[in-house]
Amino acid sequence: MKIHGQCSCREISYELTKEPMFVHACHCSLCKQQTGSAFIAHAFIESAHFHLLSGVLHPVFGASGSGNPHEVDRCKSCGTAIISYYEGQREWGVVKVGTLQNPDQFPPGVHLHIKQKVSWIEIPEDVPAFEEGYDFKAVWPSEGYTRFMKFF
Repeated sequence: MKIHGQCSCREISYELTKEPMFVHACHCSLCKQQTGSAFIAHAFIESAHFHLLSGVLHPVFGASGSGNPHEVDRCKSCGTAIISYYEGQREWGVVKVGTLQNPDQFPPGVHLHIKQKVSWIEIPEDVPAFEEGYDFKAVWPSEGYTRFMKFF
């Protein structure tokens, strides 16, 4: 399986060689500020399954909502955020779903930080939603959770 993605200027292209472990949508104020949008959809993937095909990613460092280190790798030309890494590790990352060639294939399995959600976003009734964070083990499918827990 190969899932392709790219930045808005097409200088960066990449592929995922496995389906994401899970996708969630975050509505926290930091994600909204960093994306300039109402929320961000993140696809969790092992770094071994993320392959840069063209271009050079430019790391931008800052803090995550928890205050822990956060690296966002962007296209240096257009600034599109492609993948993020948290807490100084690079074994897994979160790909920005909007950069995937077919983002409709990867809808969020959960919405988090909905107490900060903009009022005009409707969350489907059949998708779990949490005021703040959530328990990955309780929400993620077992296969994705097992893959993720190999890093802890």
